[in-house]
Amino acid sequence: MRSGVDYDLEYLERPEITGHEIPVVRGSGWKIAQWVSITLASLLVLGSLTAYGFYYKLVSGNIEQLGDEHGNLAKDKDRPDKLNSSVNILIMGSDIRTGSNAKYGRVDGERSDTTILLHISAGGEKAIGISFPRDSWVSLPQCKSASGQVIPAQHGMINAAFANGGPYCTWNTIETLTQIRIDHFVKVDFSGFKGIVNALGGVQVCSPKAFTDRKAKLVIPKAGLQTLNGEQALGWVRTRYSLGDGSDLGRIQRQQQFMSAVIQKATSKGVMTDPGKLLKFVNAATKSLKTDKGFNSTEILSLATKVKDIDTKSIKFVTVPWYYPTPAEVSANPSLSGRVLWKQEEAQKLFASIRKDNTLPKTEKKTAADTQPVSTPAKKVDPSTVTVKVYNGTNQQGLAGRAVADLAAKKYLAALGSTGVYKNGSLEKTTVAYGPGGEDAAAQVAKLVPGATTEAAADGQAGVVYLYLGADYTGLGGNGTTSIPKVDGEIKASDNICKKTA
Repeated sequence: MRSGVDYDLEYLERPEITGHEIPVVRGSGWKIAQWVSITLASLLVLGSLTAYGFYYKLVSGNIEQLGDEHGNLAKDKDRPDKLNSSVNILIMGSDIRTGSNAKYGRVDGERSDTTILLHISAGGEKAIGISFPRDSWVSLPQCKSASGQVIPAQHGMINAAFANGGPYCTWNTIETLTQIRIDHFVKVDFSGFKGIVNALGGVQVCSPKAFTDRKAKLVIPKAGLQTLNGEQALGWVRTRYSLGDGSDLGRIQRQQQFMSAVIQKATSKGVMTDPGKLLKFVNAATKSLKTDKGFNSTEILSLATKVKDIDTKSIKFVTVPWYYPTPAEVSANPSLSGRVLWKQEEAQKLFASIRKDNTLPKTEKKTAADTQPVSTPAKKVDPSTVTVKVYNGTNQQGLAGRAVADLAAKKYLAALGSTGVYKNGSLEKTTVAYGPGGEDAAAQVAKLVPGATTEAAADGQAGVVYLYLGADYTGLGGNGTTSIPKVDGEIKASDNICKKTA
């Protein structure tokens, strides 16, 4: 033992990346990102279990619900609006080492190194799991700890939110960063992992090489496709240096491949057509789940029925677009050393597509009379030099905040013009106004908001653009359908697991 951590697991606490030293929240345990597949697979097979009458006992008897004792989730009026009937579930992996988890080593408290947002489309025909790297350097909201101590808002690694205030603090953090309305959370630990894999009769993996990992207690005698039992699968998840570069990010794609393998096995005919295997799998999975108070048995079963016929080709896993800080960024802010930053423009496009469930709301067609033309700019204006103040002229909560985020993703200097509602929320048409010398910049912003009227602001500041959001505002970019943007390294649940190796 060293500092209360099992020495045999200590290598998992210190990821190494060439040229970077990555500090982590003390005591963080081995990754359990594969739990997103357990959660989704559980929902898929629960829908089939209803035919056998087992579901009520499993859902109502096995799953524990957790309350928000300290009010770490923001008040409803301050949370992002729900734009459609899609379902967003935040999945967090807990490294708690009490009870049956004690054999994995002793650490104080509880942390989460796995944060994944599972988005299920409105019709239940598509699902996407978005991984948030644990070392992401982000803005964390104020939260209260388990003892009631106030942890002030601060910048830090994203996994610190869970350590600061538990699952509801992480929930608030992800909603704040993405402006995606989250419906429920699922918290899982790893005590039942081996039992779940064994309940499936083992899970197939594809190793790029043969290796022996003493610390993970794993021997892979050959390269290629092979089936691992629960004990072997636990070692496969724990191994760090035998496959990849030993980093957290280096393992994410391999973990996502494992998610795909679990879903393929759980939804295979050998399991789905056998009531005994279905019952054994879901019983093992649900015993490890803890949810928010609102995720009751009725909602879980309704969602399970909704997604039970989803095609694995329509399930994929991606990671928030990221990069390591440049030497110049680290020099300016030494706290960024070894951290992960998000590629904001790409990340915001991904978040926007999730918010809108791939489809923007329909709007009325605009006529030429609806728009007052302004002169075409002689040259393109650098967005980073344009200040845009955004006002919400509707009663739709959070609309201005999302517009600010979308404009910031396009490099504009965007900010809320007011925290209140403009014109009592009665503005019908979106308007772009401009101060002296802001004509070109206003015309450029107006191109991002089809149908918006443009006008000079009587008391506007020189060069400033004012965006007043009306009832016709549907986001930047206009009407129509937009697909979730392609993310490098994305993995589909239907992929051949030997097609890509770690």
